[in-house]
Amino acid sequence: MKNLIRSIVVVATVATFSCVNLIANAQDITFPDVPVGHSNYVPIHHLAEQGIVNGNTDGDFEPNKDVNRVEALKMILETFGQFNADEIETPDEELFSDTNNKHWYVKYLIKAKGKGMADGYGDGRFGPNDPVNLAESLKFLSKSLDNYLSITPTEDPFADTPSGKWYGEYVQWAKNRQLLSIDSSNKVHPTESISKGYLSSILYKLLKFGEGYKFGKATYYGEKFHGRTTASGSKFDMFEMTAAHKELPFGTIVEVMNLANGETIRVEITDRGPYGHGRVIDLSAAAFEEIASLGAGILNVQYKIVTADDDLEDENTTPDVFTNTITQE
Repeated sequence: MKNLIRSIVVVATVATFSCVNLIANAQDITFPDVPVGHSNYVPIHHLAEQGIVNGNTDGDFEPNKDVNRVEALKMILETFGQFNADEIETPDEELFSDTNNKHWYVKYLIKAKGKGMADGYGDGRFGPNDPVNLAESLKFLSKSLDNYLSITPTEDPFADTPSGKWYGEYVQWAKNRQLLSIDSSNKVHPTESISKGYLSSILYKLLKFGEGYKFGKATYYGEKFHGRTTASGSKFDMFEMTAAHKELPFGTIVEVMNLANGETIRVEITDRGPYGHGRVIDLSAAAFEEIASLGAGILNVQYKIVTADDDLEDENTTPDVFTNTITQE
């Protein structure tokens, strides 16, 4: 175990160095209102580097500002719609009774309507400047994917998302990919307006999901459990680089990134948990402190298997338990 931890610490040092490079590169695009430590720091800066999102004339990103319907279409199509404005011809007739073919958003609206993303309200209006809620944005997003497969939830996806609602399938689709922010009451608030920062986080997660990453909240356990026997049979040591996960095999090495700062750590799965809504991994106190202060208590993270067995020839091999594609249910 000590030899394994030594190797993990060495790898973690390399990972931390890589993280410094990530943050250094992000300095090319800075938003005063999205500093290191902001809950969506990594997602927002990643999308900005890809030219998908940008700030306003003052240089701020305004992560808490509500996104309107055409802004949401733009962000989604720039990310997943293979959008090329030069290939889109503007028709003579207006697309909806309340839209204008001379406005900046018209080609995004044309593309979205052609993909079945933008149906309007049923009375001839689209409401381009209306705030978009989470449910609507998930419909836009799922419909933007050519290989999206409709699914019917067999039970309520969340406490505030009845399976029989029109948006049940889209919320279930997002749940399967861990794209959503889940509160302690197992609610995701599908009918509430979505902010620019939150939508950026969802888009980023879907991009990374296709690379095999998972998402959720990380917590830590320390002195209270120090010396107790873990589910794997080993003694818990709060100073070692270990973690608890609900289902990954014991011995699995997982790379965890704090999405608020890009800091990364690698840990060994030795225990089971956590079990709170939205929580996906429980780090040892030492591991947690490598990527955040203990005072933070809970973090938004992404994580990915590095190896599930010391004998694997290729450290980048991903076991079936963690294999994902954007379309997989």
